[in-house]
Order: sequence, then structure tokens, then C-alpha cells
Amino acid sequence: MAKIVLMPKLGLTMQKGRITSWLKNEGEQVEQGEPLLEVMTEKVNIKVEAPFSGTLYKIIGEKGKTLPISVPIAVLAEEGDTAGDLETTVAQAQEDLRQALSAQDQATDTKKAESKPVKPFVVLSGNRKVSPRAAKLAREAGVDVNLISGSGSGGRLVEEDVRAYLEQVQGGDKTQLMPIDGMRAVIAERMSASRKQAALVTIMEEIDVTPLGDVRSQLNGLDKAGKLKFSYTDLIVKFVAQALTEYPMVNTRSSDNEIEMSEHINVGVAVALENGLVVPNIKNAHRLSLEQISAKIKDLAARARNNELEPREVEGGTFTVSNLGMFGAEGFTPIINRPETAILGVGAMRAKPVLKGGRLEKCNLMTLSLSFDHRIIDGSLAAEFLSRLREMLESPHPWFELEPRSSGDNVLAGGGSTPVQIRKAYQDGISKLMETAPDAVLGFSALTEGVMFDDGEISRLNKELILVALAVYIKCEYCIAAHVYNALEQGASPEQILEAANVSVFFGGGAALAHSAVMVQDCLEAFANNS
Repeated sequence: MAKIVLMPKLGLTMQKGRITSWLKNEGEQVEQGEPLLEVMTEKVNIKVEAPFSGTLYKIIGEKGKTLPISVPIAVLAEEGDTAGDLETTVAQAQEDLRQALSAQDQATDTKKAESKPVKPFVVLSGNRKVSPRAAKLAREAGVDVNLISGSGSGGRLVEEDVRAYLEQVQGGDKTQLMPIDGMRAVIAERMSASRKQAALVTIMEEIDVTPLGDVRSQLNGLDKAGKLKFSYTDLIVKFVAQALTEYPMVNTRSSDNEIEMSEHINVGVAVALENGLVVPNIKNAHRLSLEQISAKIKDLAARARNNELEPREVEGGTFTVSNLGMFGAEGFTPIINRPETAILGVGAMRAKPVLKGGRLEKCNLMTLSLSFDHRIIDGSLAAEFLSRLREMLESPHPWFELEPRSSGDNVLAGGGSTPVQIRKAYQDGISKLMETAPDAVLGFSALTEGVMFDDGEISRLNKELILVALAVYIKCEYCIAAHVYNALEQGASPEQILEAANVSVFFGGGAALAHSAVMVQDCLEAFANNS
């Protein structure tokens, strides 16, 4: 007896699905459990297995159609079915589908009618009738509809008339229109709904992840086989899960009238795909080791890109981490992955100068952006959570029973002859700077020649330190390189040279000179490596 295949419910929240492809053609045999078609849900694209064996007699749900669950989408024939029986079953299935879609359309129309009156036409000057789509297209293109002839009934202007006119006046240039469908349509719907349903607030904090980098380096170095390679995302997810145990209100889900407090901490990690985005989550991440979290992230990301995720792996999330730092974004305002109530955005890591203990150090800084639903999470609570997360990330060593490695372990020292290329670059740099800041160059040149310090009261070492400070002040990278080298040659320590740079930063120009001070550190490292 012929059997009807229904649109399956592939997840707890699924109400409809879009048929993206049929994996069997009409007339082909299919076995129970064999992939029959692919359906895009609100979360992922899923291969649907045949519920029973038979011959695919008729495809009712066409490719590209979005259909509600439990409606007929195909008819499978079994051995012994007559043509009459099959056609009767097909007719019944098609009628059931038609009625289901009709009921859905009526519900949609009723909802629209309640919100605003339906107008089949837009009536403009002269009582001319213009279809809504034509009016919208003309308005977006900035075209007066009275300049376009209508081809519809009674001279009605339709969308095709506007397109033909635009093609003519634009010299035949054509614009490619891409439908918003499939995963992109789902993303558009969910992101718009999130902005409408949540009172979105974003707070940001810049953190020093230099210690986190040291922990990462030490942990990766423990595996001599090189199989374990922890990423910054792995570590951040680990600490996020731990912080959520201390702030359960940030780990909530919400509906219109309820807040769901869960004992589970399921941290989602946003994965960028070629055609969109998917957020699989790590179940009970707070109970997993760093190694387990790392393996989970790699596995979920790989299967997401291969379209192999299961519905349960994208459902039930309680918090999301979105890392756009890997794409170069320093900071952003992530949109909450509803029904979750918070999401953490991770920015790119940048080397910047930081004042620590009265001296300037080069540190790796990262901006964290916490977006939250202010209806559920108070601003003070969100700030406390982000502050706690910062505390963990900036002091990660105790969590792994590791000792911080001192920056003094890598002693910087100079030696050897000044490279010819540095001297040439020095002269070229001075020549270029002369065109824009001649007074600064003349004053600087006077110092380099010893005009102001030829009485012997100031040592050559101190003189070179002063020249380092002045090189930072005029922001001449070539001058910095030359005089950092000269100061090292005169026996100055890296600490003395950095202090000289600090003089210019803190008394001469502040943040505007910070980049030049970082260049001093870079020069010290370069000379140390070449010594």
C-alpha cells in the first residue's frame, strides 16, 4: 500500500522547514534509513532519512519550498500497488498539503489584517494605479513613476515596467538580485527578532591577555608530540564556563514571560560558513577539561563546515562566544542568540604600550564585548561578570598550576657593528622628515653632532639616552633604531633605554607617542636576536 512521507519535526522548536534538495529522483528505489532529502531548519541543514522502504513515486514538496511540519511531501510506492491506488494517494496528499498551506495563509493574512489594512494598489496622482512592488522599486531607485509607461490592466504600472525603464536609462547595466533564502533567510529572521525582542545593551572592556598567551604557550609546550594545540578561543570558552557558574543569571534563557534558569552551561561557539553562520554549543562546558573543550570546538566547527551537525548540537545553548578577532575586528557589538540572554564578542589581539609599575611595557591587549538583554540582566551584574572574566583571563596561571615566566628571562643586549642599512635608513629618514618638520630635524641634528654637549659634562651614554628620547619625540623610526643601537653600544641597559622613551611619552606627547615607544622595544628585541 502506498505510503505518504510527511515533513518531519527535526528539533524541539522546529515549526517549519525548507526543502533544499531531494537526494532521490522519482522512480528510484529507496531503503528505510537511507538519505531521502535535505531540509533546512531554523538552525541547520539536515539530511532526512526515508521512514520506510519503497519507490519514490511522487515528489509533492518541491525543492525550495518552505513547508510546515507534518504536511505531505512525497508518496512512496510498495510492490503490488496499482496505478489507480497510487494516483488516489497522490491526490489525497496534494489536497492535504493544499489545505494546510491555505490554513497557514489565512492565519498570516488575519495577523496582517489586524496590524494594518491591506491595500492591493498604491494610488498616486491622476488616479493612476501602481503595484506596491513597482512603487517600492521606483522609490528606492529615485524614479518618478509618471515617467514610466504601465503595461498592466488599465495602464497599471507593474514591477517589470520599472525594471525595464531602469535598464534602459542605465545603459543596459544589470543588477544581480540574490534571493534572501535558506540559511541567510533564517539568519535574517533570527537577528531581526533578537533586536526587536531584547533590550540589547553592550559593554566593553580591554584586557591584557599577555599572561594568557604565556599559559597557552606553556600548555602547548607540554605535549612533545605536538598533538595538543590550544587556541585563545579554547581558553576563553573554558574561563567563560567557569565564570558562568558564579553568575547564573548570565546563563539564562528567556521567553516572553519567563526566565529559564538552567543547571546546564552550554556554551555556543559561532562558526562562520561560506553562506552564513551557525552556533553549535558545548554541553556542560563547565564540567569539561580544557583538552575536552578544545577537541569539542574543533569537532563541531569541522562538522559545521561540512554540514554534518545534528539538531541537538545547535539547540539548548545558554551563552554564546563569537570571535571576530580572527578576522581582524578589534571590537564589535554582537547580537544575542535568542532565547539566550547574553553573548560575548572577542576582538583581535593587538600589541600596545601599557604603563605598569612606572614603566611602559608592550602588552597584548584584546577587547571583550558583552551584549546582554537588559530586561533580564542588570547592567551592574553584567559589569561584574565581565570584570570577573577579565580577572580570570589576566591571571590564568593558578588555574593550571603553572608559574608565570618572567619577561626578564629573555635578556636584551646589543653587540657587533651597526648595520649599514640602519645608517642609510637613518639618513633617508632625516631627509624625508626635513620636508615636513625642518625645525625638529635641525635641533635633533645639533644634538647628534654634540654641539650642545661638547663640554664633556654629560657622558656619551647619557647623551645617547637623551637622543633616544628625542627620536621618540619626533617619531622618526630610523632615528630610533640608530640611537637605540648606539645606546646599547655605550653600555645602556634595555631598562634605561625604555625609561628614556618614557620621558617623551609621559612629558612630551602622551598617547600620540606610544607607538614610537613600542618601536623602541621592537628595536631592542631585533638587536638582541641579531647579537
